[in-house]
Amino acid sequence: MSFTEEAPAQNQFKVLLFIHHDDWHSDCIPVAVEAFQDMAQKNQFAFRWTQRPNELPTLLPQCDVVIFLNTNTDFMDSSQVEALQEFIHKGGGFVGIHGASASIKRNEWYDKLVGGVFVDHPKLQAGVVHNVGDFPATWHLPQKWLWSDEWYNFSHIDVSKLNVILTVDESTYDYTLGYDEIPLKGMGKDHPVAWSHHFEGGSVFYTSLGHKPEVYKDENFLKHIFGGIYWASKKVKNIESK
Repeated sequence: MSFTEEAPAQNQFKVLLFIHHDDWHSDCIPVAVEAFQDMAQKNQFAFRWTQRPNELPTLLPQCDVVIFLNTNTDFMDSSQVEALQEFIHKGGGFVGIHGASASIKRNEWYDKLVGGVFVDHPKLQAGVVHNVGDFPATWHLPQKWLWSDEWYNFSHIDVSKLNVILTVDESTYDYTLGYDEIPLKGMGKDHPVAWSHHFEGGSVFYTSLGHKPEVYKDENFLKHIFGGIYWASKKVKNIESK
């Protein structure tokens, strides 16, 4: 079924969710799909989801925003990556959530699209997040707040080219606490957690939050995601982003 066949006329834009089973986040899939379906109904946008990368070349031209939830180009062949590139070059919006940055096979173009590459993370724990940007995904959040998640460390990230909107204070959690005896290094001051940028014609929002299934029932987290979707759809005209 196409977006056109199922989308009421009043829908503002069309959103495609792409997800894929992995060894760490599969429990998120049913609760996240339900959350996005409810979000679409409440906020008047058309929504479809797929776990089949071979559907992307057909579905991407029909949507305004694509969400990669805990998935990446590891599960896509060259024709499917090319379909994503064409979508971005035509001005499409991209929203990456949590594991969207954790590509194993690595694709240089996709790494630049997301804005950073997952390296590792300490054991899941609480930390203090700082709201450092004027952006729809954080308008509802306080200046600083406690959140429990996997605090991703990134490589291949140039914050001077990104609009960083959330950071985490590494002094508020043990960033060295890995899953073996080798301590992790962290990222230092102003550790980026979420950002936006414009890339090759498209609008990109990425957040590293979202590991636990429970967060897809958290109102503040879902508002965070919807703010990114709304911005990526180019409905917000007066927000500058790099």
